[in-house]
Amino acid sequence: MSIKRSYISSPTLTFAILCIGLGCIVAATLRQNLAIAALVAVLPALLCILILHLRKPERFIFLLFIFNYFFTPLARYSRQDGLSVLSDVIWWSVLLIIIIQTALRYRFPWKQAANILTIGGAALAVYCLMEVVNPTASLEAWIYSRGFIYNTFLVSLITVLLATSYKQIGRLMFLFSLLTLIAILKGFWQKFIGFDAIEYDVLMESGMYKTHLLPQITRYFSIFTDAGNYGSNMGFTCVLFGITGLFSKKPGLKTYYLCVSALSLYSMFTTGTRGAIVVPLGGLLLFALISKNIRLMSAATVGGICIYVFFAFTYAGESNYMIRRMRTAFRPNKDASYLVRKQNRQKLAEYLRNKPFGEGLGLGGVEARRFGNRLTTTIPNDSTYVKIWTETGIVGIILYLLIYAGSLLWGCYYIMFKVRNDELRHLLTALACGVFGMMLSAYGNAFFTQFPTGIMMIMFLGILMNGKYIDERLTIEKQQALLTATKKDSTL
Repeated sequence: MSIKRSYISSPTLTFAILCIGLGCIVAATLRQNLAIAALVAVLPALLCILILHLRKPERFIFLLFIFNYFFTPLARYSRQDGLSVLSDVIWWSVLLIIIIQTALRYRFPWKQAANILTIGGAALAVYCLMEVVNPTASLEAWIYSRGFIYNTFLVSLITVLLATSYKQIGRLMFLFSLLTLIAILKGFWQKFIGFDAIEYDVLMESGMYKTHLLPQITRYFSIFTDAGNYGSNMGFTCVLFGITGLFSKKPGLKTYYLCVSALSLYSMFTTGTRGAIVVPLGGLLLFALISKNIRLMSAATVGGICIYVFFAFTYAGESNYMIRRMRTAFRPNKDASYLVRKQNRQKLAEYLRNKPFGEGLGLGGVEARRFGNRLTTTIPNDSTYVKIWTETGIVGIILYLLIYAGSLLWGCYYIMFKVRNDELRHLLTALACGVFGMMLSAYGNAFFTQFPTGIMMIMFLGILMNGKYIDERLTIEKQQALLTATKKDSTL
């Protein structure tokens, strides 16, 4: 007796799924829920991308980078609450995929996770978890600050496991340059055409208009959270692509990166962020120290001195308000804003004198007023380090600085004395110089833990931590290529 197997043909199943999806889109559109309609529409493409990346999980690093970079405009224009939860889900899901792939015998360099940044990130996570029992802490504020608790550990671990080759890092830098150009173009749009309706609403509703719509200058913020974040990032890309372009062996790529660097420098000035000038200056300083090239060291030193003298001791270009505003960063004692910040820090120092563990996560800055009225929520955050000090105390800020400064110093040591491949050394040098400038600028601006900066800096530090592994792989690849070429020549 023969048994007939009933089945639904593949074309029939596909047609049914398409009809269901189309029906969901129509229903969501009729209910004016465009976010759900868009999600259903792009779901097939997202599933295809996921399947392709499961075969080569290293590609997840590019998707994570893009999502993080555009998180702020996504939240701004979608007007959807809880997107930070989506970010958490995506990052933890990628880590889960890596663990599953490891169980399925996919090779990841887990040994490289034993580095200052990842281990330090785990220690920071434990310390921040314990902050929940701080007598002055707020559970709601602590939950709201969950990203600060585990981002250093999570992002550095994923970066070390996925960013494993020189070609991959080179592609990531090129992708970053394209994203930077998008941000620059959006900044130009704001400057020459104006803010759109949503951006204007954000300025009004958040109170940003007080610091961005000034009588003599408008401070542009592009796709970033604010002008301070945008300006510092443009200073970072100026350093990163300036050094990368300087050492690039391909004429076309050299010209392209140097142009991106120049546009970034101009965009930095349009933000009116005075502390952002520290980023390229800090990058030049570190470049002069670790390049080990007398000519480059001399040129970087002379360039840095000239920039400092121009802003600190001359009045050239004083008629230009952007230059005049930047110049106040070099003459802080004459700047009213700096004097107010200094007074605020003195108040905080007195208040936190007997609080070595701080006020509690999420309780620093005026934006934390919704969690309660106290001194720390009446003083604006004008520094990332002051914010961390306020929330986690002297113990927390020391731990944080040891992790990040230690990671950067380790990376610089390896660049100077251990890297054998010049092309990798130049790329790591550009990253280290840019990150150093950003860490200096974070003293005067509270941007270092915001989107997209916070995660980007951890990723770039993670790449520095992986420098040894990438260098060894690149050396082996070169030896194999040389051996293959030798065999071909011998057969001819």
